[in-house]
Amino acid sequence: MGLFDRNYMRQGPQFFQSRDGMGMVWKLIIVNAIVYLLVTLNPNLADALVLTGGSIRQGEVYRLLTAGFLHYEFFHIFFNMWGLYLFGSLVAPVIGPGRFFWLYIVGALSGNLLFLAFNWSSPFALLGASGAVYAVMIAAAMVEPNRRFVMIFMPFWPLKTSTMVICFTVIELLSEAGKINGGVAHLAHLGGFVGGYLLMKCFRGIRLEWDPLRLLTPGGRRASNAASDRSFRASDYRADWSRPDLNVSVGGNGGSAGQPVTQSELDRLLDKISVGGINSLSEEELARLRLAREQMKRQGR
Repeated sequence: MGLFDRNYMRQGPQFFQSRDGMGMVWKLIIVNAIVYLLVTLNPNLADALVLTGGSIRQGEVYRLLTAGFLHYEFFHIFFNMWGLYLFGSLVAPVIGPGRFFWLYIVGALSGNLLFLAFNWSSPFALLGASGAVYAVMIAAAMVEPNRRFVMIFMPFWPLKTSTMVICFTVIELLSEAGKINGGVAHLAHLGGFVGGYLLMKCFRGIRLEWDPLRLLTPGGRRASNAASDRSFRASDYRADWSRPDLNVSVGGNGGSAGQPVTQSELDRLLDKISVGGINSLSEEELARLRLAREQMKRQGR
């Protein structure tokens, strides 16, 4: 059993329990907002929570985490929380609330650690949830690579999630190599990418529709293309199936594969999706959802 297959790692602290992955997104946004208000009312609190090399050398390792919930001004927290909501709405329903919690935490820690590794003796302080947001961003691209966004600074054409991640990664690398910071910790962003990617690879039972490293090989590209046919959303299957003419069958390999999907079976599958995401379903359960979709098409006639 892997580390993140254990119940206490999969579910997260009791306070953060929710059947809906989006519930966790909102809770993290609320926590960030509360911390921002507290720091605004008491600026000295920020000095005790930001990350610096000197503070870690003094044993204050908790700052590796607390810095991931701090923001220095309104637009800093606004854009970070907007990104957390935007990309979290793609990945949280897929991986579930507990795993999304650990994705945020690991993204914040990995971003802060990478920054610290190259700024151990620097007097600069680090704060912000950007590392966590970048971890969520790459996770969203790995489960929803073809979702399109229109960026404010690129208003003329939409970008796929995977393309956007590649663009941001290149920008961060070039900015760091060219020592262009402008008060932005590019290393923390890159660290969030790395932490988010590695954690998504550690999670069991999640089908990754896009893997930026696997795509470097021809076999990896074929596997990623084949995976694009396995994307479902629970909201696509909400319907009233009380009509008897909706019982349709499709060919299968025996067992229940060719049997009509009942309302109780559909409810069970949707409940499982709401708890663990679509990737928690087995191949047989995915086949039942495909059959459910056919039944819904007949309902619409």
